[in-house]
Amino acid sequence: MKRNIWFLLVFALILTSVDTSAQQRWKLRRYEVDAYLAATAFHGDIGLANKPLLNNFNGMRPDLGVQAKYYLAERVLVSLDLAYLMYGGKDKEGSTHGRLYSFTTHAFQHTVRGEYYILGEFKKRTSYAIYNRQGLLNFYNTLYVYGFAGFGGVMTKAKVKDLNNGGEEPLSNPAYDNNLKYAAVFPVGAGIRFEIDPRWSVGLEIGYMFTTSDYLDGYSSQWSDYRDSYYLTSVKAIYKIRSNRQGRPVFKKYYR
Repeated sequence: MKRNIWFLLVFALILTSVDTSAQQRWKLRRYEVDAYLAATAFHGDIGLANKPLLNNFNGMRPDLGVQAKYYLAERVLVSLDLAYLMYGGKDKEGSTHGRLYSFTTHAFQHTVRGEYYILGEFKKRTSYAIYNRQGLLNFYNTLYVYGFAGFGGVMTKAKVKDLNNGGEEPLSNPAYDNNLKYAAVFPVGAGIRFEIDPRWSVGLEIGYMFTTSDYLDGYSSQWSDYRDSYYLTSVKAIYKIRSNRQGRPVFKKYYR
């Protein structure tokens, strides 16, 4: 009987130790760098504004960006997001008042945002754990789900073409403005990521960007009821960087 009690006590201590180690695991890798390729779907005055679903694919363009992240807590991250964006659109023939414009915009987006993890490794402490060569616990192949929100700015330069006039710029139209523009932007969205090993993960993210400008496509219509906005869908490669006991990043090679 005493032997069984001692066995249970030792087993409980082991489980507590493992769980405590897993609870603190996130503190060992508090920094991340994300690189991503993305596509932008723009909603503005030029394009299929009255057909939202079709407009998502009207003039979609490729983008790229990078994010630097820091874990404030196990489920909470703060990040700096820098991205080069392109987006465009084209009116449908026979659209409003016979206008037939197309546009292309180049933009630099910079935002600060917070992320909150709804699902991740904190749901999975001792199950399916394995030990590496150094005797440390690893939790590979973990699926993460998170939401995010933030604020920042976007600098844009648009070029509009009048397709009814041989593709010339509509300089005589007072609603057209091809000057460099700057607007506030407020991203909100969600993403998933899949952990491959302690260093690398891959992810998919979709965000909706609210802005304070109606000139991100270079044109503002008198019939426009909303500010310009756009979706940003990205595929990400994510690299975790170790941190030392003082919370500073460590760039020396380490093993799984």
